[in-house]
Amino acid sequence: MDTSNHRLSSGSNRLSLVPGKSSNIPAPPVLPFPQLDTDELSARVATFTNEVNFAIQKIKTKIAENTGQWVQDAAEIRERDRELREDMRIAVAQEVALANAFKKEKEEASNMSKAVQEFAIQCEDMKQRHEALEEQVAILRREVKAKREAKIALKKALEEQVLKNKPELASFESILALRIVGVKEDQIGFVFTRISELNWDKEYSMTVDVSQHDYSVAECNPVLPEVQSLLRYLNDTRDFYGFIKKVRKAFKDLTKK
Repeated sequence: MDTSNHRLSSGSNRLSLVPGKSSNIPAPPVLPFPQLDTDELSARVATFTNEVNFAIQKIKTKIAENTGQWVQDAAEIRERDRELREDMRIAVAQEVALANAFKKEKEEASNMSKAVQEFAIQCEDMKQRHEALEEQVAILRREVKAKREAKIALKKALEEQVLKNKPELASFESILALRIVGVKEDQIGFVFTRISELNWDKEYSMTVDVSQHDYSVAECNPVLPEVQSLLRYLNDTRDFYGFIKKVRKAFKDLTKK
């Protein structure tokens, strides 16, 4: 309560400091109010305002122009960036494709190189085999030539022997009533006469094929029933003399039936 009274008294004291009619402080002097030309001032203010507005408008116009140019430049930059990104994407795709193509070509070149190496090895092997075959062919040709010459020489010797034996053979054929003829290669024909008592000149013949190890009868005229047993005897014994004797006897027996 005391504090409130103190504050009120203090406030009253402060309010008393304001000069009043009862104060002894002299009043301030009254200054003269300047006389201004309002029309000129208004004109100058209007002129300044117009200049400020013109400057502001000019700045706005410049800003708008710059903004439009910036927007155009930004659009061009974005388009250029898009084009560059597209070019980069295409370039990366082309680079990947080229890398794959190069890898594939490298693999193909490696495979081709291996194939060429294998082919070269095969060629060398074939060359060696060809040389070996040529050598074998040369050896065979020499052997064939030697055999041919030996055969020619043997044939010549046989022909000479035949010429020598021809008179003796004719004598034996007349005595034995047997003629041996060459039917064709590897076949010998035996022609018998003096078999039939009714016709001494009638011929009985048998052709033996000697081309195989086991001989066979190519032709028999007339046919002998025991021709197979005669062949077995010849193949078992290789005795042509005994075989001829048995054939003559078989023909004789046949004429008696």
